[in-house]
Amino acid sequence: MSEVPIRPMATGAQAPSEPCKDAVLLIEDNETIAGLLTAILRGMRLRVLPCADGAQAQALFAQHKHDILLVLADCRLPDADGRELCLKFRETLPNLPVLVTSGSVSGRGVAPLPRGRLVEYLAKPYAPSEVLKKVRGLIEAAGGGRIAGEGFV
Repeated sequence: MSEVPIRPMATGAQAPSEPCKDAVLLIEDNETIAGLLTAILRGMRLRVLPCADGAQAQALFAQHKHDILLVLADCRLPDADGRELCLKFRETLPNLPVLVTSGSVSGRGVAPLPRGRLVEYLAKPYAPSEVLKKVRGLIEAAGGGRIAGEGFV
């Protein structure tokens, strides 16, 4: 079975009062990894809001919170812990899907975020297919997107 990228639902398919969520807040300080993740996410027809530190992430979140479909955050940032940022964002958007990544072997995983259907962890290094699978699963679990080719635009 071939994998098909997620495409956000067309605006006309949503309830009029519901904003079109089509953006991923990507919080990654490694330029090479950020570039790879951006390419993967754009290949899924998602808009990417890239940032390299906690201050940028908080500013982008405040500006685009109604557009954000998912947060993909590295744990270790120059000025913040990605998990703590996600916890703060979820105070505003409690059902915000979060994918946390880390190259650390500390074993902390997603803590202090509560484990659940809208929180995933991905250890570095990872394959692009793993990112696709996690992002697709989180978006589908949140009801924020559909698989292209299943009758949705």
